[in-house]
Amino acid sequence: MSKLKALSENEGFEDMQEFLENLMSDSVCAGICTNDGCEYTTQVEPDQTEGWCEECKTNSVKSGLVIAGII
Repeated sequence: MSKLKALSENEGFEDMQEFLENLMSDSVCAGICTNDGCEYTTQVEPDQTEGWCEECKTNSVKSGLVIAGII
């Protein structure tokens, strides 16, 4: 499963378009760890590319907007 799809489902969205519109309407957005095998999610700045993962202990969290290529 793609990280963006996993993030969308974790946030309770079934429709990707609705999820992305929701991400763009707030000052923070959902982010997910990009390391293989980790599904850690948290709220991050919309342009986050190296957020801290509490599970992996690495700077591997990206915002959904970055993953989707919107930012």
